[in-house]
Amino acid sequence: MKNKFVLLLSVLLLLICTACGLEKTTLRKTPVGTSGLVRQDVWECSGDESCSGLENGPAEEVLYPWLTLAGERHDEGSLLYLHEWLADAKKMDQAETADDLEIEQKARTGARYEFPIVINKKVEHFISYYSTVNSSFTRRSLERAQLYLPEMRRILRQYHVPEELAYMVLIESGFTTHAYSRARACGPWQFISGTGRKYGLKINWWVDERRDPLKSTYAAAQYLHDLYGYFGSWYLAAAAYNAGEGKIMRAIKRHKTEDFWEMSRFRYLKRETREYIPRLIAAILIAREPEKYGLSNVRYLPPLTFDTVEVNDATDLQVVAWAAGCKYSDLKRLNPELRYWCTPPKVKKYLVKVPAGKGEQCRQRLASLPPEQRITFRRHKIRPGESLSTIAHRYHTSIRPIKELNNLSGTTIRAGSYLVIPVRAQGSGRVVFSPRIYTAGVRRHRIVSRPMIHRPAAYRVRRGDSLWKIAHKYHVSVRDIRRWNRLGSSKLIKPGQVLVLSEQRARRRQVAKRKKWVKTASLRPSGQPSPGKTVKVRRGDTLWKVSRKYGLTVEQLCRWNRLKKDAILHPGQVLNLSAP
Repeated sequence: MKNKFVLLLSVLLLLICTACGLEKTTLRKTPVGTSGLVRQDVWECSGDESCSGLENGPAEEVLYPWLTLAGERHDEGSLLYLHEWLADAKKMDQAETADDLEIEQKARTGARYEFPIVINKKVEHFISYYSTVNSSFTRRSLERAQLYLPEMRRILRQYHVPEELAYMVLIESGFTTHAYSRARACGPWQFISGTGRKYGLKINWWVDERRDPLKSTYAAAQYLHDLYGYFGSWYLAAAAYNAGEGKIMRAIKRHKTEDFWEMSRFRYLKRETREYIPRLIAAILIAREPEKYGLSNVRYLPPLTFDTVEVNDATDLQVVAWAAGCKYSDLKRLNPELRYWCTPPKVKKYLVKVPAGKGEQCRQRLASLPPEQRITFRRHKIRPGESLSTIAHRYHTSIRPIKELNNLSGTTIRAGSYLVIPVRAQGSGRVVFSPRIYTAGVRRHRIVSRPMIHRPAAYRVRRGDSLWKIAHKYHVSVRDIRRWNRLGSSKLIKPGQVLVLSEQRARRRQVAKRKKWVKTASLRPSGQPSPGKTVKVRRGDTLWKVSRKYGLTVEQLCRWNRLKKDAILHPGQVLNLSAP
């Protein structure tokens, strides 16, 4: 009904203005200022003699200022009567729809906001918080925002999402690409892995597109568009982005309302979700007019510009940086989705961002570069005793990429077979480059690998050593060191202790101990060791340890010292090593 009234009013205004000669008058819209949320406007006349009604000062701020202008020109005119009649009709029309309220909101703000803006105590609280207590964070976020905002707004418009929702990134991550939350959400838009994959983001060991500000914005725009289609409210859509659509649906059923402000009065929603919309509105208002809220002299960064270059298969980013004539750090900053130092393998025509104006140079240099200088993989022949852990440590990489490149489901490997290992292009040794590098057909290639580090047969423990450090230093496993030295499940080692680092040496040590024990036992008649000899028990001693040390049996110690077989020895206790 209200739309019809506005249309009728516009037609009557045009007719009356034409009849009265107002067509010669030029109207100019001049902002008067803001009071709370609404920015109201008045109209000034910039004509000649037809502006006499406005000489005494600006017109009064009303909902329909053109009616006031016409009323001043025709005090008893029918247009003023029509205005009063419409005001009375508005009072009688109590059942305003949500569409009517949205139209009125846009009319009052000059269609300034697409996202519905409401100012209440909660919003005012967060305006004060972001502009005073947390002003340093807000300032830094606004400075970074201009790097991505132009493209983010374009993408949101493409999916018919209000541009103001780009400032969700401010309260989510502060416009940083590597933000990571306790809930394992990542990137500017703070996607969890499940939702990110649902909307087309690739997340694996090599890349995490949640960190890419543009790719993640496409996913966020689709997600917000779907949420708005589901709830029909941008407030509920933004709240569902934070809490999940299931949580908001259950809140609607529990409280029997689709009004976010009514819903936030209860504690079913977490505090973070109840405060999400007030924070968002506060961020929008501050970002639009930072000077108004005390954030003056914000040093905005220039918008991000770049060229894209197609890279075939995995290539070291330092090689790409050389080809583009830029710094490695600049390349990493332009490609935050790349988790490591190379582009992902098994991906043809992967798009890498390079500084603006460097794209053609980078393409030409990469095209002329020999494959062995840019590909980043080597084949490794597994030797006896090697494990994935020792191989990964040798090539300064991790177990997971080795498993992914070689399609391994477990950690079992066989000596004599080959593995494809990701390494840096600057490493030593010939590099395998072949389209069949991931198949068995490349076994005919011979690789000159780096020599193994010399491993001593025994190692004396130094201060600060641990089993893990020793194992990685000499390319053995912690489990083998424990087994060779009979350490059981203990991880404790002491400075000066000698550890065996080979199975052959461990066997020789055990054989030598056994021979020594047999020799000692044969020199002493059974039951008659050195007469009158005693020993004082030390910390950690047991009957079995003492008997093995002095070539006796546990039964002999128990009989000579009148002890039971399960007796516990105490430090300082004296034991007889011969019959009394």
